[in-house]
Amino acid sequence: MDRINLSDELSKLRAREADVNSKTLLKTDTLRIVLIALRAGAKLHRHHADGRLSLQVLEGKVDFSAENEQCQLTPGMLIGLDAKVLHEVVARTDAVLLLTIAWPYVESSEDQPDVTEHRKVGYA
Repeated sequence: MDRINLSDELSKLRAREADVNSKTLLKTDTLRIVLIALRAGAKLHRHHADGRLSLQVLEGKVDFSAENEQCQLTPGMLIGLDAKVLHEVVARTDAVLLLTIAWPYVESSEDQPDVTEHRKVGYA
């Protein structure tokens, strides 16, 4: 069982000076959970995740856009996206997000290349 104190982790992120700060809280072959702190005006430029994701706003307001749609997300809101969907986030205020990315379990074999190689790269 993994226990993570979000308040403690958030305090560490806020101590950093960058506009975008993140910490991978949990990392397995099939799951990644990342805490992200954004200063007002910070932008996560258009990108995608190779797994299905959810993004929950813990604090602040962000504009979220994907698939030619845009919405404002506020605390308590959660959005889900399929894998490989391009999306972008802009912080309207200082904001804290909890990102979860999930991939299906893939059994590796000698005949098949390691399709999970990209999952070994994490957020700082």
